Amino acid sequence: MRYFWLAFIAAATIFLVNIIGFIDTMTNSAMGCGPGYPLCNGNIFPNFNDYHSIIEYTHRMVVGLASILLFIVSGISWFRYKSRTIKWLVVFAIIGILGESTLGALTVMIALSPLLLAAHLGIALISFSALFNIAYVIYQEEKKIQYVGQLPSSFSKFSWFTFIFLYVAIYFGGYVAKTGSGEAFRGFPIPAEHYAQVGNAFWVDVIHRLFALGLIILFYALFRLANKYRTIRPNLYRLSIICFIFILLQGFSGAILIYTHLSLGAVLLHVSLLSLLVGTLSVICVQSSLKKS
Repeated sequence: MRYFWLAFIAAATIFLVNIIGFIDTMTNSAMGCGPGYPLCNGNIFPNFNDYHSIIEYTHRMVVGLASILLFIVSGISWFRYKSRTIKWLVVFAIIGILGESTLGALTVMIALSPLLLAAHLGIALISFSALFNIAYVIYQEEKKIQYVGQLPSSFSKFSWFTFIFLYVAIYFGGYVAKTGSGEAFRGFPIPAEHYAQVGNAFWVDVIHRLFALGLIILFYALFRLANKYRTIRPNLYRLSIICFIFILLQGFSGAILIYTHLSLGAVLLHVSLLSLLVGTLSVICVQSSLKKS
């Protein structure tokens, strides 16, 4: 089981990278180490009297640690486990960490548009989801867990549709965060701000909430669908329950965001729940796509 725990720790480290990244953004510390990369204002170590440089430096160090763990887990998984699923997950894990690191470096070196910056979290979640799945597959391999029966392709297609819809919602949420539109949001669950006061931010709020409503409906439908096959795939049924709980908590954290006017704690709660939701749903998608041997 040591390989499972190694993969789990690697996934947890990527999760930590995403959280520190939002602390970086919320405290305006992205330029805490200046435009240079990877040095911090031209030095190996940050200025410990400046919390902005400490936060940005910590972010970079954790990214480095996460990258090392990811490549170690990827190497072990590639050569130890022969399944094609593992190999595809390794490829996505590496693509995700390279994409996230590249976009992070470009963020401090040149000015990027909000549309491009909005993709940062989505790219970061690729590596997290891949490692989360690798840990899950390794656990099943080590415990020799097998399930009897084959899910219909409709279940897999619906789970992937839900995942894609969630990813589009994440991108739009990233756009909300990068443009600062969320500061204008008022009222819950119905928007209380007026177009005359906040302009286009009103429509951004409406679309954002429609995405949230759509996700609640989709995850409830996924739970009902998984319930039909709970006897042959009880693991996916349990994961669908977890997903539905996460999406409800995500909506609740959205309300906290509004009423605390985007407090740091509320943002971190929102992002944490979102990351766990994506990771859990990705396991359902991958596992439902596997063919019975």
